[in-house]
Amino acid sequence: MMTDWLKGAVELTSHGEIAVDAKGQTSASGVFAAGDATTSPFKQIVIAMGDGATASLAAFEHLIRTS
Repeated sequence: MMTDWLKGAVELTSHGEIAVDAKGQTSASGVFAAGDATTSPFKQIVIAMGDGATASLAAFEHLIRTS
């Protein structure tokens, strides 16, 4: 699976998907994910692009708050 290298770093589902919240945040603080490797319910390019935008904005917000 393409996410095997993340084992132990972030929470993965039994299918190897990266568990994310509504903002793309993983179980590791400051680590965000988007696209087909996540628990996003629809695996389509347009959904992945929107998820990527959401995760990037959330990462930016995280950096602003922690810097």
